[in-house]
Amino acid sequence: MIVVEEELDSGLSNFRLFTGYFCLLWYFCILVAAYSGFFEILFNFRTRPILYKHKDVDNQQQQEEIDEENEFYEGVTILRPIKGIDPELYSCLESSFLQNYPLDKLQILFCIDDESDPSISIIKKLLSKYPHIDANILISENYNSINKFSDDHYGPNPKVNNLSKGFLAAKYDILWIMDSNVWASSNILKNSVITLNKNLNMNRKMGNYRPVKLVHHVPLAVSIGNLNHNNDIVDLENMELTPTYSSSDESKCESESSGLTNRKTPSPRRVSIHESNDDSKLFKKLGANLDEMFLHTSHAKFYVSLNNLAIAPCVNGKSNMYRRSDLDQSVKLIPYKNSQFFKDTKVKQDAGYYTSLGIGHAIKFFARYIGEDNMIGIALWENCQGRTGLTGDVVVQPLISTQNNSVNDYIQRRVRWLRVRKYMVLLATLIEPTTESLICGLYGTYAISTVFFNGAWFNKSWFLFHMLIWIITDYVQYYTLINHSLDNSNINYIPTWLKGIPSKNYNFFKWFYIWLIREFLALPIWIIAMIGHEIDWRGKPFVIKKDLTAEEL
Repeated sequence: MIVVEEELDSGLSNFRLFTGYFCLLWYFCILVAAYSGFFEILFNFRTRPILYKHKDVDNQQQQEEIDEENEFYEGVTILRPIKGIDPELYSCLESSFLQNYPLDKLQILFCIDDESDPSISIIKKLLSKYPHIDANILISENYNSINKFSDDHYGPNPKVNNLSKGFLAAKYDILWIMDSNVWASSNILKNSVITLNKNLNMNRKMGNYRPVKLVHHVPLAVSIGNLNHNNDIVDLENMELTPTYSSSDESKCESESSGLTNRKTPSPRRVSIHESNDDSKLFKKLGANLDEMFLHTSHAKFYVSLNNLAIAPCVNGKSNMYRRSDLDQSVKLIPYKNSQFFKDTKVKQDAGYYTSLGIGHAIKFFARYIGEDNMIGIALWENCQGRTGLTGDVVVQPLISTQNNSVNDYIQRRVRWLRVRKYMVLLATLIEPTTESLICGLYGTYAISTVFFNGAWFNKSWFLFHMLIWIITDYVQYYTLINHSLDNSNINYIPTWLKGIPSKNYNFFKWFYIWLIREFLALPIWIIAMIGHEIDWRGKPFVIKKDLTAEEL
């Protein structure tokens, strides 16, 4: 009897030791990934990067040097798909006109599906304000307001459908696709072209085995409250703070989104915040703050880290630059490659068909996917042997706290896109909870306790130490990125809504309150996403099929 008990104790000890070392190894991997992203942000996102030589024009010689430098830059077409009026739409779109780039090599195309879209009047004001810039509005033909389709309909993804005409009309091979609801500082275009052409990532030269084929920028969102202010750059901001259409859906600020938006007019129940007490009102407005916190902390560190590790493409579709010819080539090769992502016979047939139509038609192939940004990244990765590259820049999306941004709205956005990721990158989605501070701290403390504290189950002191360091890390990173967004050195302007964001004046306890809510919501959101299958997309239920395409129920 005693021998049996000793054997059981020995078996339990072996199991404890095995799980302890396994958790310790994984804990180490997650910390390496997290802190490689953190230190990259800490050291290289403090100020806005300038990857080109900045000269003050004092004499003719310096002007000649600048003219010679400008010969290096290729022509670029900026594509901005638009539907409805987003918060601060005017200044977000105006940032494309204010890029520090040779104007004779710049084209801006605004892609719109519906000729009655309310954003058109705003865009026309920009066109009249900058007549010297090659900019145009492209509107699809035969838009049906009932089924929300136009002649440019190639699948369930409205962003790709809208963009397709822009890919055909673009004058230049290099395309910069930007969502309508993000603002970019004036140096990003030059930085991105240099990064693409010189094969850089974070201004570091990459190897030729897998060159940079897609340049992207860290997506951030900021809650601008419900401010009334006068912008010192444009005079339309006040109107834009109460948008005609809401972009409250998943692409609004979800990190893994494709930039798709749900433009349903918000119901009075969601917009009205006056019928409840102060705590309820705060809870209803907290969604924007949670999105801001998520993108400035957990998402940013791993987004930067995974891009640097380059073990697989990790792309958010808010702001991407790539060559149209590379995308055409990557889709053209799909029928001839054995890929787990593009293995369906119909998928291969359609890839061959669209590329046979000529230059610029390959984008239509991606209209079948909800997460077209991820699939474009995979196509370039697999068929062009390309990788992604960061410039050290961010793009910023303004959020109004009362516009479909309750805590429940935040939860629904996160659930929606975790379900999308579940089908596209299952393994990464399964391990995602282990990257969150609380879960990471639990299994990390178990591992440390088992291996280093004489087999103790849980050393509370280590857990508290882990959480303290993580909180300090996120706090420092949060304000590093906030200060990056507010940095006005060597750029043309910063809009007033960005200068006045409430978060720059948070005391630590308010910041910690929002941080804590986000951290505690992370695991319940993941569980809800994993046990469900339907995706509520643009007000309609969809499922992701085995070939990763979307199908309406």
